[in-house]
Amino acid sequence: MKNICTVLALLTWWGGCQTSPKFSQNTFENFQIQKISEKGIQTIEISSTRGEWPTTKNLTLTPISISGKNLKIAILGDTGCRLKDLKKGSNYQDCHSPIEWPYVQAVQAIANENFDFAIHTGDYHYREQCTDPSICPQYTQSIGYGWPAWWDDFYGPSQPLFKKTPILFVRGNHEDCNRAYSGWGPLSVLDKKFQDRCDEIEPYQWIEMGDLVLINFDDSAFDDKGTITQLDREKWLMLLKQLQMRIAGLQKKKEIWFIAHKPVIGFAPNKTDAEPHEIPTNLIEIMSESGLLEEIDYFLAGHIHNQQIIAQPAKPIQVIVGHTGTALAPFGRRIMNQKLTSTTENKYSFGYAVFQRLGFKKWHWQFKNLKGETNLDCSVIGRKVDCEFK
Repeated sequence: MKNICTVLALLTWWGGCQTSPKFSQNTFENFQIQKISEKGIQTIEISSTRGEWPTTKNLTLTPISISGKNLKIAILGDTGCRLKDLKKGSNYQDCHSPIEWPYVQAVQAIANENFDFAIHTGDYHYREQCTDPSICPQYTQSIGYGWPAWWDDFYGPSQPLFKKTPILFVRGNHEDCNRAYSGWGPLSVLDKKFQDRCDEIEPYQWIEMGDLVLINFDDSAFDDKGTITQLDREKWLMLLKQLQMRIAGLQKKKEIWFIAHKPVIGFAPNKTDAEPHEIPTNLIEIMSESGLLEEIDYFLAGHIHNQQIIAQPAKPIQVIVGHTGTALAPFGRRIMNQKLTSTTENKYSFGYAVFQRLGFKKWHWQFKNLKGETNLDCSVIGRKVDCEFK
């Protein structure tokens, strides 16, 4: 009887059988976010209210004055604390443990860096489901798609970054219309408020900094696992062709970065032996058909929960930064071969990147751990990358 009462008490505290228990509104001081968009750098104020969600207000919009020369960018991605019920078992991180979920430490390390702005490659919110009454109350104080979980997963711990730097926000699949889009609004290219209507695909951003172009492309709704329907294929092909025509119409040669959450090329560790297996080729096939593949110099993405550089003949270099907080997908060892370079050897190989531009299609890429130490140092010229483990 005592055990039954304990379980009942935990269920009552946790909100019964719900996966989105209600908690008191998080209290916080009003804060501002500097969001990089095609229009410029938008300053947004987020204010606490008595309502379910905070209010937002657009303040200043200033032109982007950052030069593409000697540019320095900090890159992070896939940052939330993973809490998800699965058909076979569950996938829970202890959100109160800085070892299991080190995003707070990662933010501080990035804030200590010297750079011009940051790019978040998407997936900000991961506290989706947690129904084990013996574990969940110990692992998190919030769960679900409401403001408390959004605050605990992203807006709260990101405060040092908000105070330091403008950020280019990439939409992840966790922020799609079926998941945590309610908290995505202020980060959106459409200047939305919290809980605004969800658009399946948001317009891409074209951000020019001299001879450098950053394209922030929303592929959060792209089916990167199953077989794409003909209707979906035509939809994405049309969007990519429009982008290809814009690039092809440039009067002067630009260095082009295609930034999206889901990678065009990538490897995921096999579940049985952790060996890298190539992800489905859905996106690269459509991109190749559109003619866009030939126009791009570099791909930047997250989505796969590790760090990767993929340099293949006649293709843009693909960089993946998806290892800044959420549960990792490690390869079991550091890898450097003709297909793949990765520092993600175990479930604690969290980190971020700092990229410094040295000239036209010339970069110095550093991939760092949570102490700010460089684990991988790379020299990039065109589509050739030379890396060294540190």
